[in-house]
Amino acid sequence: MSPTDHYRQTPQNGTEQTTATETNNDGGSDTPSETGAVEGLIEEIVESQTDELRDELETLERQIETVDDFARISLNERKVKQNEAKLSEFSESLTAFAEKAFNNINVLEDRLDRQALLLVAILDSLEDDVDLSTVRRYENDRLIADTSPDERLASAIQEAESTEK
Repeated sequence: MSPTDHYRQTPQNGTEQTTATETNNDGGSDTPSETGAVEGLIEEIVESQTDELRDELETLERQIETVDDFARISLNERKVKQNEAKLSEFSESLTAFAEKAFNNINVLEDRLDRQALLLVAILDSLEDDVDLSTVRRYENDRLIADTSPDERLASAIQEAESTEK
């Protein structure tokens, strides 16, 4: 490369002007003002395209942030929906369990009522043949244990009044 192929930039009035002496393909030489104008145009084109690319890059970054925010929100909404579905399933499960428990309690109460009626019928039929004093004493003891002191006092007063009459 010969020294005449190099460009030299010299500042003039706050701007740079490029000067060069270069031979054309046809053997002629370009004037320094033509070469500087072409280089200035190239620099302007490159700078404008660079600015456009920077603007596009900033726009793409904003779009990526928006998509990222949307993805986070969407993921949180899906988690909330999943949790709501699980809560609904759990609630239905508890409701079913409670219904089953109440049904079982009702069945047991019915069985106890039938057994009590059967026991009363059996005791009534055997009352003449069997000494029920032990059973009655047990019933009285249970009544005393299951009642409060105020209830027992009221019961004793009633018994005393009924025996005095």
